Amino acid sequence: MLRRLGKQLPFIVGILLPLFLALALDVTPYSKAIASQWEKLDLNQQDPQSEAWIENAQSILRSQPWQANLWIQLAEKQFTKADFNDAIYSLKKAEVHESLTFDQTIFLGQVYWEANQKENAFDVWQSILQKTDAKPEDLKKLVHIQQISNDWFGAYQTLLKWQEIDSDNEELIAALIYFQIIFEPSAAINSITLANNYEMQSLLPEIEIIQQEENSVYQMVLSGNLLASIDEWDYATVAFTYVTRMAPEYAEGWAFYGNALLNSGKDGYFALNKAISISPNSMISRAYFASYWRSRNDFNRSLAIYEELSNAEPDQGIWQLELGRTYTQAGNPEKALQAFMQATEIEPDNEYFWINLAKFCGDYKLNIQEVGLPAARKALKVDGNNWEALDTLGWLLLILEDYTSAERFLKAAYHQAPESALVNLHLGQLFYFQNKTQLSTYYLNRTIEFADHDELIQLANRFLTP
Repeated sequence: MLRRLGKQLPFIVGILLPLFLALALDVTPYSKAIASQWEKLDLNQQDPQSEAWIENAQSILRSQPWQANLWIQLAEKQFTKADFNDAIYSLKKAEVHESLTFDQTIFLGQVYWEANQKENAFDVWQSILQKTDAKPEDLKKLVHIQQISNDWFGAYQTLLKWQEIDSDNEELIAALIYFQIIFEPSAAINSITLANNYEMQSLLPEIEIIQQEENSVYQMVLSGNLLASIDEWDYATVAFTYVTRMAPEYAEGWAFYGNALLNSGKDGYFALNKAISISPNSMISRAYFASYWRSRNDFNRSLAIYEELSNAEPDQGIWQLELGRTYTQAGNPEKALQAFMQATEIEPDNEYFWINLAKFCGDYKLNIQEVGLPAARKALKVDGNNWEALDTLGWLLLILEDYTSAERFLKAAYHQAPESALVNLHLGQLFYFQNKTQLSTYYLNRTIEFADHDELIQLANRFLTP
């Protein structure tokens, strides 16, 4: 037996010697050096973007490359430091050892996008749409990332996938229709026809005009203008962005784009300046530049441009209207009133100008009897079924405490536009002042239901909880 043991001794030593050496030299995967690195990583967690944290993580991963979660954390830190290529490398290393989650796959696409590897980003996000287990909340996240990354067509495709599994979601339907107006007007017509939404259905005539337009650039302009008209400025910006790509020397396209940026809370100066540089005499470009200066409270510049435009087109009431708005914002209601009245004199058959004049009188409690009421009645004379004119007249009568007459016109406005938050607010206020609490509460709650602006919601709540 001793002889057999003697023969096996070299083999046993060959097995045990590396283990003894590992223990003696401390070269196991969890050696003291690596443990120290993990401790430093935890200490530096308070400042996770520091170079020290990244160096410690990279040191650990050189010895322990299977730590997929650490690769992901490293990628997130690299992304915040705009080290996009390094972040991509880290995410791909993590993927070698563990499948990426849904959120991590979205993140990989986002990193590709920021690294200007658009095709890779598109491929990654498209791969998500092929998954059969995608959930609505997952696709909602993807749409959000694609939108903030300006991958609008990709967002549209994700919405189509989302629709397949969550077709009754109202939030989804609205976003889908807005994108369809841009990319696929005929599909927008089908979606709106199926949707039970009064406001959306009112867009159908204009969408049909867009669908019939053969010039692709002008078709996109029409789409952007329609979205702008309903205050969907983010989507209008998307449409006008495509206009500038499709026709980079089209001055008005840049002007539309700059104005959309301005109305969506961004600075559109560069786009407006581009428009003027292409065509210094473009009326649209100059008008939007005047609007830009007004938004920056540079009223002298704004007024100067609108005066030039008014002199160039004295038969267009719109320039007097814009002068009135600028004077209003500049705190000069007397000159504003003169400009609004001048607009109605230039185009007396345009109810829009009469309504604006009447609203101005009501907002500033200025000449309501002498100017405001006659202006609202003039608007109705031009178009007796105009709900905004009916509402404005009813509102002015409400201000004058002629509740009986106000109710007649406000109910007529409600009949024309039952989902108008403004009409519902005015009815709620009317019944509040008449101490008809149940009716007042009903219409004020409808105001909140249909309001697109926080100001109307706050006003309704003020009457609900005086």
